[in-house]
Amino acid sequence: MDRDGLILKARELDLADLPRIDSHLHTSWTDGEASVDAVYQAAVACGLATVLYSEHSRKTSVDWFPSFAAQVRALPQTPCKAYVGTEVKVESRDGDIDTIPAISELCDFVMASVHRFIGSDGRTLQFEQTDPDAAIDLEFDLSWAVLANPQVDILGHMFGMSYRRFKRVPPDDRIRPLIARAAEYGVAVEVNSYYHPNPYRMIEWCREFDAFITFGSNAHSLAEVGAITRLLERQAKNA
Repeated sequence: MDRDGLILKARELDLADLPRIDSHLHTSWTDGEASVDAVYQAAVACGLATVLYSEHSRKTSVDWFPSFAAQVRALPQTPCKAYVGTEVKVESRDGDIDTIPAISELCDFVMASVHRFIGSDGRTLQFEQTDPDAAIDLEFDLSWAVLANPQVDILGHMFGMSYRRFKRVPPDDRIRPLIARAAEYGVAVEVNSYYHPNPYRMIEWCREFDAFITFGSNAHSLAEVGAITRLLERQAKNA
């Protein structure tokens, strides 16, 4: 099963010929360095077949998001197919996300990511307030909740906060249940070159649980576009 070339069934992947996609791109509309057009040209140059502009947005982004979406829609459809998307934060322990229909309805895919932790009292924790040893459990709880949100197509960079900001490595018995739950709800697991040190292990777990999968780079510069495909190719050669 193939959801428009961007979200795929992990069990149907040919590990010797993985799809050349990047589902996690940012532009100068938010915190990226380059324009929509420049990112597209970089994607074409590195041989990507399908990309998702997963631009950051909030409920308050209605003043600019339609213009961003229109720019992506105006891109050529060959040799690289570009989709409109947004990356939004998980904003409650109940799995709510920071978007509204005026934005989400312009998107082909919605990616939910944990960008802030939320305490048991429902209040957002500042980074300096967070015990690094609690990061894995906090991130697990928010990820678990958001997977049941029907607005969500992709879970972005699973445990990315734990890996990168808090330098904690989640154990297998925290990652695997989330992948199983993603499979249950039909949400794609993003394997991300910036956050995930062992992408092939993530792929194998997605195959084990018959989950949907996609691949992203968290690209904020032109040099980072397609980083996930290059990482997968390097690791395959060294296997």
